[in-house]
Amino acid sequence: MAEKRRFLICYDIVDNKRLRRVHRLLSDIAMSVQYSVFEAELTNAELQKLQEKLMPCIDTETDKLTIYRLFKKNAKIDLAVYDDDELIYI
Repeated sequence: MAEKRRFLICYDIVDNKRLRRVHRLLSDIAMSVQYSVFEAELTNAELQKLQEKLMPCIDTETDKLTIYRLFKKNAKIDLAVYDDDELIYI
């Protein structure tokens, strides 16, 4: 089985119709971190397929979509999180 790697996908889409298409597409395969930021674990083949699906959804002149590879599995550091409507500082 191919090894999965973790990616952070961020976007800024100008047109609302394109924005909804990108958001729906990413919602199917990734976890939403914020509205325009997603985290996904993908194989190289899945990443390639995702890129092929995303390209027709964006305007390369006005939109921005960036995929960052996260190198360490536990590289995330939370400085503050919400829990039961309370802000907890770590």
